[in-house]
Amino acid sequence: MRDRKKLSPLGKIVDKALTDHEMTKSELAEMAGTSPQYLSQILHGARAGDKYLPIIIAILSLDPQKVEKAIAA
Repeated sequence: MRDRKKLSPLGKIVDKALTDHEMTKSELAEMAGTSPQYLSQILHGARAGDKYLPIIIAILSLDPQKVEKAIAA
């Protein structure tokens, strides 16, 4: 069985929001102006994604304070 990377705390928040909005990661990446691969790296904690976080927060109507706490975790 392939060892899959775990989502970061931020990734878990975004993943739940995607489900709530019935949106795919590819759709979010396109709307945010990045590639699905780069978005995946952000959600897994491999990239900070500082340029895209405000856009992702706005698209998914996330609580910025909750996102900041997740990043700090």
